[in-house]
Amino acid sequence: MSEARSNWVLWLIPLVILAIAGISFVVFWLTTKSNLHILTTPAGVSVSVNGGIVGVTADSGLVLAVEPGALELVLSRAGFEDAVSSHNVRRGELIQIEHLMKREGMVFVRGGRFRMGNNAGAYSEKPERDVTLDPYYIDTSEVTAKVYKEYDSSYRPAYTAAGLPATGIAWEEADAYCRSAGKRLPTEAEWERACAGPEALPYAYGNAYDATLGRTGSRVQDGPVPVGQYEAGNAGVVDMTGNVWEWCSDWHGRDTYRTSDTLNPAGPLRGDRHVIRGGAWYSNASFSRCTHRPGNFRSQRDPSFGFRCARDLD
Repeated sequence: MSEARSNWVLWLIPLVILAIAGISFVVFWLTTKSNLHILTTPAGVSVSVNGGIVGVTADSGLVLAVEPGALELVLSRAGFEDAVSSHNVRRGELIQIEHLMKREGMVFVRGGRFRMGNNAGAYSEKPERDVTLDPYYIDTSEVTAKVYKEYDSSYRPAYTAAGLPATGIAWEEADAYCRSAGKRLPTEAEWERACAGPEALPYAYGNAYDATLGRTGSRVQDGPVPVGQYEAGNAGVVDMTGNVWEWCSDWHGRDTYRTSDTLNPAGPLRGDRHVIRGGAWYSNASFSRCTHRPGNFRSQRDPSFGFRCARDLD
């Protein structure tokens, strides 16, 4: 009898082990979820999973436990484009999601260190120096005459064809427009970084001057063209080489590069004229370089002066 009982116990042990394993599997299957780690730039983004808001991202991101399977993720924040993505997650899986939020009509520039200036250029472009910028956004295109007229109904552009950039804009008017839109004029360091890219190229489209890649080298009477007719340049923005000169926030100084900071430089504290950049439709190879910063213009309002706006990463 005792031998039969021993055999029965020996058979029972594996059955118990199998039962425990089965129960453990069922518990795992019923209780274990998938995890999402969501990082957004900037933070403060609302996260929705399958139609329900589940949290807001912090600087360190947002960690969520979700049911496995198909899910739709929506990232949203006022002033930014919604980001929608689909994912199929497995049970117990950890998925890292990093997303750069896009502002409508703007591109993100990562900033960092770049080489500013041109030792082979004009006096005011020297010396070349390493400048470091915080990340920022900049408008994809020059502000158009149509958009500016919606802001100021009294505006009478010199050029009226559809899609043309706003021209004949004084610095104060450009500054006021950008502020009204919750933006600001770019510093000339930000402008040059967006034009030249991290490799500090001479033109927004590359190393060599080419009037077929940007609106330059035309006659004065020809005027600008609608924004975006040429392919985007280094930062994913259009018309930074040519079309119209663009206002920057800085006062102009011939010796600025010899005296100013190299961390987020903002130019002199005072002056008698502000910086314009990028050349216009009539500019030659020299004047349309990303580094060129003329200081001899006489007027604060000119048919070839336009602008675009920038914005801090907030």
